[in-house]
Formats: sequence, structure tokens, C-alpha cells
Amino acid sequence: MKTVLLHTCCGPCGFSATKFLNGEFNIKYYWHNPNIQPPEEYEKRLNVAQKLFSLIVDPVRDTVSRCDISNGVDDYNEKEWLLKIKDIAKQKDKRCAECYRLRLMMTAQKSKELRIDFFSTTLLISPYQQHDILKKTGEDIARQVGVNFYYYDGRPNFYKNLNEFKKSGLYTQKYCGCMFSKNEK
Repeated sequence: MKTVLLHTCCGPCGFSATKFLNGEFNIKYYWHNPNIQPPEEYEKRLNVAQKLFSLIVDPVRDTVSRCDISNGVDDYNEKEWLLKIKDIAKQKDKRCAECYRLRLMMTAQKSKELRIDFFSTTLLISPYQQHDILKKTGEDIARQVGVNFYYYDGRPNFYKNLNEFKKSGLYTQKYCGCMFSKNEK
């Protein structure tokens, strides 16, 4: 079975993406989200992701598998992210596209470093994200870095999986992550 390094943006999307990809891939989770602000929000989301992925039930095999993202967590550096998007911060489409590019580039590079078959992102679960830009960005980065990008459209079951996730009682955020998306909400 092939392995995918899955950029994970939050617990709800990670939960839904795992349900979507489980059985098709061995999943390794990767946390690189310097866009999430404020730092307290970043910590909440990281803690939920770590709890969620510490114990995943495999519905295909009806077994429990242990997953660890602690080795796949990058340091929080919101200042670097802000510097990279400062000139386009008020232009939502450009800002989001650059944010996708930064996070997918780090995931692709980590995938290559770890010799993992594919890289992808949980952002592809959300109907709130720009799939056409995510897909093109992932494919461009794959060619540039020399790794495989796995595109999937996980939006059809987003709300069903979100409702299932909410039953866990784990934190569910109200905005994409950056202070701009929080203010736009």
C-alpha cells in the first residue's frame, strides 16, 4: 500500500480526510500551519490534531491503529508567514493562494526528505477552500520538488463528517486560521 504525507490543518478536516483516504493509503500526518493566529488558537488546533491522531479507528479493518504526528510538527513561526504575505494580505484570493503554496511546499519537501510516495492536504476536504487553486498549486509543486501530489475531492461528505467529529467534544474552530480570515468571518 502506498503512503501519503497528509498536511493537516485542523482536527475536523483531519478526521474527514482520514475517513476518506483510509484503506487507500498508509497515512502519515504533517503539521505546518504558521498562518494560524493567535498563538492560543494554534495551540488549540495542534492539541486537537495530536489527540485525534494518537488513536485512529480503521473502519476498513475494524482495528485501531496508532498514529503519531509529533515528529511531523514544524515550529510555529507566524512572523515568517506574515512577512511572506504582507504585500497581498488584504487580497483574499492572492493571500489564500500564497498560504496554500507555502504549506504545500513544506509538505512536499518533507515528503521528499522522508521518501514518502505522495503528499496531499486536508484542505481538500473543505468546501470553504479553493480547490482549483489547491490542485494547481499541488501539481506545480510536485513537478518542482520531484514528488507526487495526490488530489482528491473530499467535499461531498464534509458536513456529515463534521457533525460526527463534533460528537467527540473536541474543539472545532470558527475560521480558517489567519487573523484576516477571522476578521472576515
